[in-house]
This record gives sequence, C-alpha cells and structure tokens, in this order.
Amino acid sequence: MSDDHAHVQEFFTARAAGWDSKFPDDGPAYAAAVADLRLRAGDRVLDAGCGTGRALPPLRAAVGPAGVVLGADLTPAMLAAAVAAGRNREGALLLADVAALP
Repeated sequence: MSDDHAHVQEFFTARAAGWDSKFPDDGPAYAAAVADLRLRAGDRVLDAGCGTGRALPPLRAAVGPAGVVLGADLTPAMLAAAVAAGRNREGALLLADVAALP
C-alpha cells in the first residue's frame, strides 16, 4: 500500500463512524445526481469511492432489481459503516483502490 493510500485510509477511518451524521440532509442531492445519470432498468453502475454507500439506494432504485450496483472504497471502516447502515442490501461492496480495480 502506498503512503497516499495509508493517509486516505487513516483520514477516513477516523471519521467513518460519524460520517453520515455530518451530512444528514444530502439525500436529495444524491437522488438528483443519480437522476442526472439517466440510468435505465438493468444498467450496471459503479460508485467509485462510495464511502458509507449513501448513493447506493438511489442507484439501486434507478437500475432496479435486474441492474448491478457496485460500491468500491479504499477504507474498510467506510465500508463497515455502509454495512451497518444496511446499504450493502442495495449493492455489492468492494474494498479496492478505484484507480486499480481488480
């Protein structure tokens, strides 16, 4: 792991548990951004750097049950917060560097 990755993980690990509470009113912004993507039922979508996965529910709604939703993030604590919030039910979560996806 590079030093940059270590710094990113350190920064977000310390903030993961309270991340959602820092931005409690941005749900409509996520919904509007997803609407702008003009996704269709059955599409595949990647939330690169998904953090706590707050975009996953509107992404899932846009692509429907036949679509594929993947959230990728570099920080395990952010993905754990996504799971704790139940957002893993909206799409698969992947621990990965989005600049070098497997």
